[in-house]
Amino acid sequence: MSFSDYHLEERLMDLRVQEEWRQAELRRLQREARKAHPGWLSRQRCWLLYQLGNFLVSLGVRLLQVGPPQPRPAGEQMLLE
Repeated sequence: MSFSDYHLEERLMDLRVQEEWRQAELRRLQREARKAHPGWLSRQRCWLLYQLGNFLVSLGVRLLQVGPPQPRPAGEQMLLE
């Protein structure tokens, strides 16, 4: 191996080490970001669950306005069963 090849290899090794350090730092920052903002539910899922909850509440209000079901006469119940 010539002297210039040695310097070239050394420089390539330095570049690889620097790139690994950058990648490690990026992974560390990504881990910290995930800890700061846990992704339990995405915004779309939260919005969807919120809308579903509103819909169920509105259905419940309508049911309460209608009132309890009226009991049927005994003869009707026998025919339906």
